[in-house]
Amino acid sequence: MSQANELSASTALAQALPFRVLTRSGAELDPHLDIWKWTDGPFKRRIDFTHYANGYEHHVPSLKLALITFLKGSSSAHVVNLETAYRYFVELTGPCPTGAFTALNIANFATKLRPNEQWRLGTLNGLIQKWVALGLPGMLRECATYLADRRKPGNRKGEAVTTRNPESGPFSELEFKALHSAINAAYGQGDLPLWSLLLCRLLMACGGRISQYASLKILDFNPSTMVLNLPQAKTREAHSRIRFLEFDISPQTGRLIADYFAELRANGYDDGAPFFPEKLVMRFPSIKQPRAAGDLFYGHCDPPTLSRRFREEVAAVAPPTPRLDFAPMPVAPQRFRYTFGTRMAEEGASKVVIANRLGHTDLQNVDVYFSASPKVVENIDKAMGPLLAPLARAFQGQLVEDEASSTQKGAPGSRIIDFRVSVDPVGGCSQCARGCAFNKPVSCYTCFRFEPFLDAPHKEVLQRLLKDRERWMNDSRMAAINDESIRAVEEVIALCEQVRQQRAHGSDATA
Repeated sequence: MSQANELSASTALAQALPFRVLTRSGAELDPHLDIWKWTDGPFKRRIDFTHYANGYEHHVPSLKLALITFLKGSSSAHVVNLETAYRYFVELTGPCPTGAFTALNIANFATKLRPNEQWRLGTLNGLIQKWVALGLPGMLRECATYLADRRKPGNRKGEAVTTRNPESGPFSELEFKALHSAINAAYGQGDLPLWSLLLCRLLMACGGRISQYASLKILDFNPSTMVLNLPQAKTREAHSRIRFLEFDISPQTGRLIADYFAELRANGYDDGAPFFPEKLVMRFPSIKQPRAAGDLFYGHCDPPTLSRRFREEVAAVAPPTPRLDFAPMPVAPQRFRYTFGTRMAEEGASKVVIANRLGHTDLQNVDVYFSASPKVVENIDKAMGPLLAPLARAFQGQLVEDEASSTQKGAPGSRIIDFRVSVDPVGGCSQCARGCAFNKPVSCYTCFRFEPFLDAPHKEVLQRLLKDRERWMNDSRMAAINDESIRAVEEVIALCEQVRQQRAHGSDATA
């Protein structure tokens, strides 16, 4: 086809485009626009067709008509992925070929893909099959035939889980506990905003996708029952707020949520408002709101932004990991989901139960959590434990001389006593245990508010915890419940001994 004929066909197709298209989620857009913008549940989607130039702009009407069919029946993420795959194909192809694309163009594209990029052929195949089936110009039928006959490897699902990838896979048991302690301490010291602490705790408790948390509203948490109704994603429904899964939330997290909601309501948010409002999460909220005030997701932070801001906040306080040469552990929302599924598998949950808790409709999606033996994981954690312990501090508080040197100086509620070993206090709470529902004194040793006394009976507390652990030696999970507290008590004992040694040499290290 000559260049003049191509231009004529392109113009005719552009004129044939409809002026109004409704997406699967009910959003409306004009396909004639150079930039498509629409919302899909909590997501904000955008496709910019001005990228196509130097001859490729003649293919844009065909591309748009092919994408429109997916707009009506597929998720917005799939539509964006299809356009991204085509744009990558164009970039690697180089100068725009004269006439339509041929099978040779597809073959050349395939040879330029790196081994870890071969999955792109599968995504491109979906678009080209539709393109050719619709009889649109710019793509010869041989392109679809070539791709149909060629094996197109997809993404290697679950590779990060099966290989226990230290950057993108599940956290190890010690990493998980170290991160939990680090974020609690960072929040207590004012280094972490409450919304990011809560998101981290909910990721740990529910294992949801970031889009599910971006869809949350204040009304989804019931403070009287401590139950969170988590919206479900990837259900093929119009949006994520049609199906929900119930999760029990701990009293400690529930109290923090209540405080958080009180702040939100004081700033004008009602029960129908988002749990993680865009104005709160973003440093510089969008001046132009893409949603109308009556939109179900008005004011919600879109998932990519919520994920990015969470990673930015937590990165500053993430503890080190020996699996990455003691660099701070990467903390992405997806890793919590992998950890949630892995821990359930290790605890003996069935595939049906794990699939239900993770919101999967296909049991094949949870096979990955059973691919590695729990014994292997246990051995990895044991090997890493001695290396991680010096850096992943379990004790987050401040050692003090005695009660007179503590923050509260013996005020009501501040004394922490383990009556099973002594009537003498082991330390004090800097906030008089206000709003605390943790098990005292076991949990106190890992709390940033705890101020252990120098000459308190910490060794007796340690001996009691070790005896309790021995009772559960036949159940590794139960035996490990207080391991973090045991490490914290050991650290306090070591700190006390260090102070005594320094005093013997004429120095003082207590606050």
